[in-house]
Amino acid sequence: GSRRMSTVIVTHLANVEDNSKFKASSYRRAGLSEAEIIEMKESFDLLDWDGSGCLDLDDTLDELQSFKIERLEQESLMIALRTCRKKGPTANFGEFVDALTPLFAMVEPTQESLRKVWRLMDDNRRGTVCAEDLARIVSKYGMQFTTEEMTDMLEFANESQDGELEFDDFYSVFARSRPESA
Repeated sequence: GSRRMSTVIVTHLANVEDNSKFKASSYRRAGLSEAEIIEMKESFDLLDWDGSGCLDLDDTLDELQSFKIERLEQESLMIALRTCRKKGPTANFGEFVDALTPLFAMVEPTQESLRKVWRLMDDNRRGTVCAEDLARIVSKYGMQFTTEEMTDMLEFANESQDGELEFDDFYSVFARSRPESA
């Protein structure tokens, strides 16, 4: 309880001191500012309980889920941690940045950033997402959508109305929703 919290605080303060040596420019990615990288580093350091520079992803995910915060699964942080977990049991800061960048940089979605999100949805690499896939994604990330809402989303996005959403359908939703540029 309080002993663990004290350890977390001391570790965090030590990491803040170490951040004076941190070079955000070393982690530059397309679409990220240095200020966003520093913000990511601060989040990473809070999760790096032991100050090792490497997250034990199972422990980190368990700890965050223990807070019982509603809709936490939808947060970019949780999505990024789960993406890292698919690749292995631990993640360093560079891997954390790689997983978080496509989600962080979604202000102006590009075809490339949307393709990264699509890959999260198309787990089986079939090239399509159906109602069952969408239900699995909604459940996996703790999103609160009804079956009717999910059906409406698929029908809206699915140009061919065949019940299978392809990447082009997914991408066109974002292309249609963008304001016309002059």
